[in-house]
Amino acid sequence: MLRKSPYPRFVGHGMLAAARLRVARWDRALAKIEEAQIAQLRSLIGHAKGTEYGRRHRFSEVESYEDWVQRVPVANYDDFHPSIQRMMEGERNILVPEFVHHFGNSSGSSNKGRSKFLPITNRQLKQQLRGAPDALYRYLVKSKDVDFPTGFTLGLFPPTTMKEQGPVKVTSNPALMFANLPATARPVYLPRGELKEESDYDKKLKAIADAYFDHDVRAVSGTTCWFSLLFDRLLEVARERGRSANTVWDIWPNLRLLLGGGVSAAPYMGVLADRLGGDEFTLVDTYNATEGGIYACSDHSGARGMLMIPDQGVFFEFVPVEQRGPDAPRVPLWAVHPGEPYSIIVTTSSGLYAYELGDIVRFTTVFPHRIEFMGRLAGCLSTTQELTTHVEIEAAVSEALSHHPLTTVDFGAGADVGVDGTAKSRYVLFVEPEEGQSLPTPSAFAEAFDEGLQTANRVYREHRIKDAAILAPEIHFLPPGTVKRFMQESGRTSVQTKFPRILDDESKDMLRGMLDRA
Repeated sequence: MLRKSPYPRFVGHGMLAAARLRVARWDRALAKIEEAQIAQLRSLIGHAKGTEYGRRHRFSEVESYEDWVQRVPVANYDDFHPSIQRMMEGERNILVPEFVHHFGNSSGSSNKGRSKFLPITNRQLKQQLRGAPDALYRYLVKSKDVDFPTGFTLGLFPPTTMKEQGPVKVTSNPALMFANLPATARPVYLPRGELKEESDYDKKLKAIADAYFDHDVRAVSGTTCWFSLLFDRLLEVARERGRSANTVWDIWPNLRLLLGGGVSAAPYMGVLADRLGGDEFTLVDTYNATEGGIYACSDHSGARGMLMIPDQGVFFEFVPVEQRGPDAPRVPLWAVHPGEPYSIIVTTSSGLYAYELGDIVRFTTVFPHRIEFMGRLAGCLSTTQELTTHVEIEAAVSEALSHHPLTTVDFGAGADVGVDGTAKSRYVLFVEPEEGQSLPTPSAFAEAFDEGLQTANRVYREHRIKDAAILAPEIHFLPPGTVKRFMQESGRTSVQTKFPRILDDESKDMLRGMLDRA
């Protein structure tokens, strides 16, 4: 018998009722998206109008979105850095009125190479804790799963480390959320005790699998690419215990929900279905950031993209990628067009105003607004100004897999410039297939991948004509375990990290070196 949570079944009926109310409010906000977003902007401006930043930009005179655009310029981390530094030294009333206790140490870096320390106010934390269940609520409304709280949710998150730095504490946003779980959630959330604080994820996943082998795990939450690694450890523990288990459902039969994020879920579905024992599970994609929390999540409609959350403390703007610059037009959420690549701009309750996040997004539909992450402004493959995003790489790999069916562990692409002493370039794709499969020839897979890239990216297609500027791609099939070794050797051992879709030269050369040694 699997160990159950302390909650009886009737709690699930209450949870489903709460989920229906929240989803109804969310749908109303989407139906009146301009009204919902203007309400967020007014709240953010009103809170900060007496701050040093608010006085400088005359927040008290902002009465419309047009006023906002005139008074508040688009800015990046380097623009905010002096103010954030003062806040980390304990000053108040700079970007927000209150003293900010916590700063999230982002994994990225600024244009000037600084580590990013992003303010996380108590106000933002409360909004995030209210908004965090959104990813779950739509699933509950769809599934009507009233037994859900009788089991456990397993979270694959960083240690809840709070590093004191002067008068403030530096942490990560997921760790801060985990440390502030509501009392009602704690009885059903795993791991607990020392396991929460383990930073070595190879050890952590094995220990989690061992500690909760006999628990009724009904959901797993974390970065999508780590789920299959946990499941491998779980099956390993089963073998060690002499249990006959070929799939995860032989051990955790009620696991039906995966709450992911960080990367697109689509490339992992085949591996997850194989590990779980079938495709009767739901993977909820989320789009979130330290700057404000969860922006969007899956709505289970079957439509591409994630449904925007317009009423949880973030004001959204967008700049067309092709028009970025000092005088670039800014587009509010209610005026975006589907299909157009945008740089996303956010204003948050932690004091970031018209802040350019560095992400490229596009909307698959509007009314309702569904968004998909395309890549990073600083993380595109671009040898001849083609600006290939990780979404286009994924689409091209999907095209290749439609011609040459494989189950992949992971994949990433880099580029060679100046091939054979010429001025031409070439994409290099590294794919690790599941062990034991029959592989196509690299040239056949490369041809299908090339066709997918040409369909996804117009500039790439034009520059491939007669090998004008870009040569045919090169494909490398990686031996089993290469991705795991790469992650370990490159120091990417946090549960928030993932195998990069876009490989820089160092990563590309490292993978080639691993192939040479294989």
